[in-house]
Amino acid sequence: RHTAGAMPPANPAAVVVDVPGPGSVLGNGVFGVDAVSRDARTPGVQHDKNDPRLWDTMNHPAAVASRSAAFAFSSKGLPRKYDYRDWSSTTFILRDRAVSNFIWPLCLCVGVALGWSVLYFTVEPLRHDRYDLSEFSTMFGLVFTALGFMLVFRLSRAAIRFWDCRTAWGTIAMRGRALMDDVIVSLGPHAPKECDEIIRWFCALAVGAKCHLRCSSLSAEQLTGILTTHEVEDMTSRMTSRYHMFCANKVRSAIAKALLLENGGEGNEADERDASAFVTNVDSRRPFRKNIHPQHAAILMHSMRNHLDVVVDQAGAMERIKATRLPIVYVAHLRTFLLVYVLSMPFVYVSTWGWGVVPATGAIAFALLGIEGAATECENPFSAKRTNHLGMDGFCENIIGDTSAMLEWWREEVVS
Repeated sequence: RHTAGAMPPANPAAVVVDVPGPGSVLGNGVFGVDAVSRDARTPGVQHDKNDPRLWDTMNHPAAVASRSAAFAFSSKGLPRKYDYRDWSSTTFILRDRAVSNFIWPLCLCVGVALGWSVLYFTVEPLRHDRYDLSEFSTMFGLVFTALGFMLVFRLSRAAIRFWDCRTAWGTIAMRGRALMDDVIVSLGPHAPKECDEIIRWFCALAVGAKCHLRCSSLSAEQLTGILTTHEVEDMTSRMTSRYHMFCANKVRSAIAKALLLENGGEGNEADERDASAFVTNVDSRRPFRKNIHPQHAAILMHSMRNHLDVVVDQAGAMERIKATRLPIVYVAHLRTFLLVYVLSMPFVYVSTWGWGVVPATGAIAFALLGIEGAATECENPFSAKRTNHLGMDGFCENIIGDTSAMLEWWREEVVS
């Protein structure tokens, strides 16, 4: 795609690809352009020199490198991959346990245990039988059972939310591949320009959904070779969030433009020249293309819009998960119950365990508070800074990579 203000190529056999040129900063064409020979990249295929095809711009090596670097910078190498069969790499780790989610209550429990132990062994009256609470140990066992059920429910609900988000991204990728396949196979020979528009904006939809869920600005570098800088700036000027809704509207418009022609409006020269390419359906204000059977066009319209609707619904489902947390009455009661239980352990078991009550309280607090911390980590898995959150940069990169491969197959089929 053209960069605003870029000079037209001197060589009529060259096209301008909206990717960073040599020595330029990674971007989306705003810092430089690169001239690519049309004939060398797609021999035998006729292109408008001022409007290169998407398979040229999107699959250009500089565009691929720019997007890869942008996704790598955004993800910061997270989430970290691990071998689930390797106990040593999953047992003796600390950073990936989300300790920051429960560090202060853990320190509080250990501090109370240490403080009470010091008082117990230095102040002799405290060791009198009247202060012995060891008979409550049986009750603690019963309380632990109820507490365990509450923690399991809390973690299971958070895990379901995490898996629902992962399933939503899988559905977006799957429906996207189906949509791209429909577009290339059914519309490619008849409306190649509109096909490029549908594919471009669907890739932008995936990136836009990711940025919205992270509450981050839309990354132009992640769309290098797909959208122009002007298109990205236009989108961000119109939408402060929910970029995927803007992209979905563009996809729907391109689908309608590929299959239908508006009636009743003022025609232009292009419409008059292309009038022979359409056939009017007497029951509709919108005629279908002449080279696509009206029934086939209607089926395609329904199928493509259904794929797009499902994608938008999945993005909305993740918005719902992000905006709706477990009711605070449950979380507040669980955390209060949990802290009271762990904080009272030293007072009950100090006469039995002695100084061992300090490490024992620390270990039990780490185990129980760690479950609550894991639930907190998983219930809203959209941050790029957390190891345990969804790798949405990787999902978007895979979607764009799959689309690039399908475009390359299409180009090779056209060339051959």
